[in-house]
Amino acid sequence: MPVTPPAKRNMSISVKEPGPCQHRVHIQVNAEEVRPVRESVIREVQRTATIAGFRKGKAPCEFIERQYPSEIREETVRRLTREALEQVTAERGLKPVGPFEVIKLDFNEAKGLELEAQVEVEPEFKLGDYRGIPLTRQEPTVTPEELENALKQLQESAAELVPAGEGKPKEKKLPALDDEFAKDVGFEHLVALRSHLEAKLREQKAREREQALEQALCDELLTRHHFEVPPRLVSHQAEQLVRDFQTRLLLAGMSEEQAKESLEKYREQLKTNAARHVKLAFLLDRIATQEHLTVTQDEIVDRLWVLARQWRKEPSEVRRLLDAKGLWNSVISSIRQDKTIRFLMETATIAGAEPAQAIASPAQPNRGAHDRT
Repeated sequence: MPVTPPAKRNMSISVKEPGPCQHRVHIQVNAEEVRPVRESVIREVQRTATIAGFRKGKAPCEFIERQYPSEIREETVRRLTREALEQVTAERGLKPVGPFEVIKLDFNEAKGLELEAQVEVEPEFKLGDYRGIPLTRQEPTVTPEELENALKQLQESAAELVPAGEGKPKEKKLPALDDEFAKDVGFEHLVALRSHLEAKLREQKAREREQALEQALCDELLTRHHFEVPPRLVSHQAEQLVRDFQTRLLLAGMSEEQAKESLEKYREQLKTNAARHVKLAFLLDRIATQEHLTVTQDEIVDRLWVLARQWRKEPSEVRRLLDAKGLWNSVISSIRQDKTIRFLMETATIAGAEPAQAIASPAQPNRGAHDRT
């Protein structure tokens, strides 16, 4: 059954903008508008009230008013407040990014409701050029030093502890970097192992290069669009980045005291990153709307399976966890943002090297410790 929208109230409304993306509204609802709302509340209380001497739902309204004065008043104020804020949002075309914060509220049945509240709204900005952004892709080269370091790391991983003599602690013995070592880790000879490591390093650099390209694309988007973002939204994002950063430090083995010291050093940088993140999210959302980019059911299912593999849980359980934490809409939003960035990359003018294709590893007759690479 469709829900009947609330009646349009005759209200006095004034709106001020005390800061970027901030609106403060002052609303005056007269007593004539209060009366029907209060009467509706009384009838609803009447249907469920139990009063001695009357059957349930049959007590006269005057008895209900005497028995439940505070409940009636609170619900009347709540409904009037909600309806007034919804009406001013629709009439003034506001796009809130969070709930209204009530600053002042005076209610008198004989005089009506006076309400003052503030809210943060989406930023207003004109979408500039975003197609054909010029970018440069570098060739992913591997230096001899990088290849030698990779070999040394593999050599270190195959080291053994051997006796150093009676009464002495064991010492680490590294295997020689020769064809025998290459065979031990699954390759025919040392040249094949070097070739494999070089290919893996090139793949890694190619991935990092594509990430750098996306970063450059986003930087250029932000340079082309200047607008303020809601301060409270930035503050919430900064708090989230701080929590994430602190968690990573603790997981890396830092003590709580060390993590706190490191956190203080990077707090301002995290705030800057938060503002950038929020601004970029608004930009990508506007572009997605302009280009009619939507999220398909198949894309949602694919993302759900990716999260399920990462968390080692069933997809249905992952969905329940996300819903319970109120994060499902964020997942949908992240898919749309990723899709928008892919669209922008496809329309960008990219000079330089071509995207790297998957590089096949040399033939490996034996499977062994090479899996560590």
